[in-house]
Amino acid sequence: AQVENALQDFLATWSSHGTPLKASAFCFEQAAIVVAADELVAKASGCSIDKITHLVQALGQQLNVDFFDRFNVLQKQTDEWNIVRFHPEFHAQCISASMVSLEEFNKKAGN
Repeated sequence: AQVENALQDFLATWSSHGTPLKASAFCFEQAAIVVAADELVAKASGCSIDKITHLVQALGQQLNVDFFDRFNVLQKQTDEWNIVRFHPEFHAQCISASMVSLEEFNKKAGN
């Protein structure tokens, strides 16, 4: 709940060159943070991306998770999600960044 609250507080004031960004975010299993901005409303600028990056880094420190370590992947084992180190032989079980929808994510996650 602390991470979700921090994300919502941040998004309430997140802007790009003074224009509020329409965005949403959530933390998945205390292991991944998903942020989406509607760029039809306003495009995220370099400064606004830096701000969300710093927030995610700070949240990672609180959770003791390096959200920027690309070799950390989520893997569903039985009924729980765990962060595991990426190994090429496990690639079929990894959730890819190329997914296009939450429905596809849920299908792969078995939800």
